[in-house]
Amino acid sequence: MKKTLVIGLDLGGTKIAAGVVDSAGRLRSSVRLKTPATGVRHDLAALFNAANAAAHGAGVSLDAIRGVGVGVPGAYDPVTQTVWAPNLPGWKKVPLRRLLERTLGCPTFVEGDRNVQALAEVWRAKGAKVRNLIFLTVGTGIGAGIVAEGRVITGARGVAGAAGWMAIEKRWQKAFGRVGCLEFLGAGPAVARLARAALRRNPRSLMGELAAKKGSAIDAELVVAAARRGDPAARQVLEEVGSNLGRGVSGMVSLLNPERVVLGGGLAGAADFILPPLRRAVKQWAQPLAARQVQIVKSSLGENAGVLGAARYTLLQLAAARTEKPRS
Repeated sequence: MKKTLVIGLDLGGTKIAAGVVDSAGRLRSSVRLKTPATGVRHDLAALFNAANAAAHGAGVSLDAIRGVGVGVPGAYDPVTQTVWAPNLPGWKKVPLRRLLERTLGCPTFVEGDRNVQALAEVWRAKGAKVRNLIFLTVGTGIGAGIVAEGRVITGARGVAGAAGWMAIEKRWQKAFGRVGCLEFLGAGPAVARLARAALRRNPRSLMGELAAKKGSAIDAELVVAAARRGDPAARQVLEEVGSNLGRGVSGMVSLLNPERVVLGGGLAGAADFILPPLRRAVKQWAQPLAARQVQIVKSSLGENAGVLGAARYTLLQLAAARTEKPRS
């Protein structure tokens, strides 16, 4: 049986990933391009180039592609069919679907990147079939893709899953108004901020030595490197961040009762340090039955999650269009 071919596009603040994916979930090509981030017109051209490069890499023409899916770093409003991507200059109410359909000449479907990555995790889940899953992406920011009974939860205007805005602290801080409470206390910049404070208390920490050797400021990557070399201060920072994330995840687990929570994003590389305190916090704070039932794991899809998820979303949309009954 001939497999349906689609293109998945993963638009990020610094890179665009693209690939041709078939209906069996096989990634037939993989392309990485730099995001121009100099305006919508240039970013749109880069998406077009990535799609063409992906098709060429798979040895097919664009005419063989049934649809294109795009995961965007922000929100897709299903009412206005526009994209808001705050980390990309000029991306306010951009009609991306219409623009790409006109450029590529085939059906195009757009959704938030965290949502399509959640779909990818459900699609490629190992073991028992998963229908309720939260994909928690933790990097510079924090977002959650939510799949409930096999369906992505997007909310009324595409903003569902803005997990970085969950409140886990009693006392308000001004910074919470900029990025959200959980994001301020649990994302990559929180690792760096807590590490700088730890270094002031313990100047002999390996983190200071590594920063001096690199000639750079302390960031999350450096903290993880120090933790892997046994630095107690660095490990304590990651323990605190993991615990903060766990309090946020406990609320999600209690509210949604998922079978699985998957950790992705840049900080997933430190999952061996972050997941143990995160799981302990969920066990302590979440509804007991939901806490015992949920699996909390690291993503196994790596850098391909966004492409696979955008492709899966496209395949689902194409299938829904085929089964939709014509109006009388």
